[in-house]
Amino acid sequence: MEAYLLQLFQRLLLLGAVTLAVSALETADLVELCGQTWHGDGLLLRSHSASRRFYLVAPDIDCWLWVRAAAPSDWIRFQFRFFLVYSLTPASPAPPAPNSSSPADPCAPGSYLQFYEGPLGAPRPLGTPLCGLTIPAPVASSGPFLGLRLVTRGRQPRVDFLGEVTSFRLGSCGAYFRCRNGRCIPPSLVCDHWGMDNCGDGSDQGSWPPADCRAHNQVINTSFESSPDPDPSHTCSAAISQSDLPALV
Repeated sequence: MEAYLLQLFQRLLLLGAVTLAVSALETADLVELCGQTWHGDGLLLRSHSASRRFYLVAPDIDCWLWVRAAAPSDWIRFQFRFFLVYSLTPASPAPPAPNSSSPADPCAPGSYLQFYEGPLGAPRPLGTPLCGLTIPAPVASSGPFLGLRLVTRGRQPRVDFLGEVTSFRLGSCGAYFRCRNGRCIPPSLVCDHWGMDNCGDGSDQGSWPPADCRAHNQVINTSFESSPDPDPSHTCSAAISQSDLPALV
């Protein structure tokens, strides 16, 4: 009996560690965080709370969000799961002003999403404005800050996207998890229940070591099976499951 209780206690300790790791991942809505700075290990960022059910159609939005890495030496990587940003306006961009060296806005006169690098007081555009239905390539900062700016303009804007924010570093990993591609990510992002590919190569969600997510999930399942508490509100569930996500286009 004592051996069983000790084993159960050890499993509960492991479950507690898993719960803390899962809680390090958050979900947030861009339009609810306008003008703020988010700081943490990882984030599942939606355009708005009704994402996947309804488009964001509010006109004249100009929303900024800064994302700050978990540590000063970390960088930020943003990868879209799906992406839809446009307006029901003519597709041809406005011509550049005479004698202007700036490139034409590829999204004019429609809505767009723009990434920026810090520092906060002097942001620099990172790439060109993003719009359309094609999932953009992942974006990475070269410092601890990454900014996002959503602008809706033109006639009848349509916005709906979901992306993954990951704090990472290169070189010596220390206490971080080393990905197969050489990136290092906080251990709280490994084997998360949302299936976030924080490494960018899937190695943080692998069934075999070093991530060993299959064994990780067995610990969780066994711990719940050993618990006498029948209250379903005490079980872990994903905030957004893979089956809830729309098909990628």
